[in-house]
Amino acid sequence: MQARLIAFLPDQAAIVRTARPGETLRIGRAQDNDLRLDHPSVSRAHAQLIGSDSGWLLRDLGSKNGSYVDGRAVLGDVALAKPGWLRFGDIHCELGLLSALDLAEEDAHRLARRTAATAHTAQLERLTNLGDLLDASLRSVLDLSQCERGFVLLAQGDDFRVRSSQALDAGALPDRAFSGSVGAVRRALDERRAVVANDIASDAELAARHSIVSQGLRTLLCLPLFEGERTLGAIYADRTGPGPAITTLDVELLQAFAEHAAVWIAARRATEQLAQAGDAAPRWSRIVAAQAEVA
Repeated sequence: MQARLIAFLPDQAAIVRTARPGETLRIGRAQDNDLRLDHPSVSRAHAQLIGSDSGWLLRDLGSKNGSYVDGRAVLGDVALAKPGWLRFGDIHCELGLLSALDLAEEDAHRLARRTAATAHTAQLERLTNLGDLLDASLRSVLDLSQCERGFVLLAQGDDFRVRSSQALDAGALPDRAFSGSVGAVRRALDERRAVVANDIASDAELAARHSIVSQGLRTLLCLPLFEGERTLGAIYADRTGPGPAITTLDVELLQAFAEHAAVWIAARRATEQLAQAGDAAPRWSRIVAAQAEVA
């Protein structure tokens, strides 16, 4: 059977790596590892996952902070006979043992997700109304991330305004007040990258925030929206319940979607602003004319 590791690093998408029997998966902080865990608690060469005809072994390579299988320290080679949890330093990895059927199903699932992302992107071009575009963009992110609720925030002056808010099951939320993680939005915009927390409790900065604690948030995602150097806003999604990990593949698809969405949002917003300016011009003309008559 093939082995699959899903690594959960703070503030990052989950990293998925697989290995076939007979292969060795090198794990550590250095760039040349097969599974690179860029975290200070992980040694440069930390451990190896070794496949043979008789099964899988985990070997610690003299790491500073140790390797663990379901909470037990690895001393020498430890046989991995069933799925479970591995820990390298402070980084947890889910171990799966996959049959040929499992692998085929996963390949089909990845293809379906890519197809879905392409379909979501294609629909944006057909939406001429900004509100419809924002709602559709948010629904797409909720579907692709499998989160429960979300918000689209657009820049307005020096601040941001919620222009769309939805819960996956209930549709539009009753108000336009943002109740997600402001810290995650700020980080995504400041660092100009997607922010992902699969296990918020492991992110010290986010886990301590009142908005996180009060709502019991478990997973979140924030995608910044830019038009060149100009900040348009962000699409934010989260969930309180269990769900599949947001992986590097998911973030790849979501970022590509967000880049396309930003192009169309900028275009539709410009059209909306021109229309508003056109509506205001006749009123201003009437005011000027009225003042002239009085004079």
